[in-house]
Amino acid sequence: MRVCLFLLSFLMMYSVVNAQSELYGLSTEWDDSFKEWIIYTDDEDVEGELELRWSTRDNWREWDYRIDEETGSIKQKWENDPSQWEVRGGTEIITMRTKWSNDFTEWRISNGSQTFTLVSKYRTQLTEWSIKEKDYGHFQMYTTYDLDTRDWDILDEMSEEISIHTKMAIVFIVMYQSTPKF
Repeated sequence: MRVCLFLLSFLMMYSVVNAQSELYGLSTEWDDSFKEWIIYTDDEDVEGELELRWSTRDNWREWDYRIDEETGSIKQKWENDPSQWEVRGGTEIITMRTKWSNDFTEWRISNGSQTFTLVSKYRTQLTEWSIKEKDYGHFQMYTTYDLDTRDWDILDEMSEEISIHTKMAIVFIVMYQSTPKF
């Protein structure tokens, strides 16, 4: 009986520690730059950051992020090909590729076991994006203020089995494709 109670309390504690927050929003750190971002979650005590790794060199091909205890990096896979990116976080490698050549409004995001299609609602105005597949829940990003890509609302209703690193791949592609590079 004691062993069962111990295991039960351990499992409950483990699930509380490993429960991840839902993403809630994304905002630039500064109004005049798209190099540093604040990531908001549904837990007001948990905030993250997404930053250009080499901001002094204006190298837009490498980024780093942190949300609570989770960290990762995002890198353009090939120097002259912005259609392929890779996230490395925890023990995961997530790939992001355009679905069609030279079409940056539709992306395939894969973590090895799950694949998602991220698509912009509009082809010329990249202010609203969502995941097509509903098997793992709903994920949508849209600008908080009309046509202002400095602030984003995130509707994250994805299953808990989708890692924060996979969600960051989605958030990154939306941010990167929708904002000016200065």
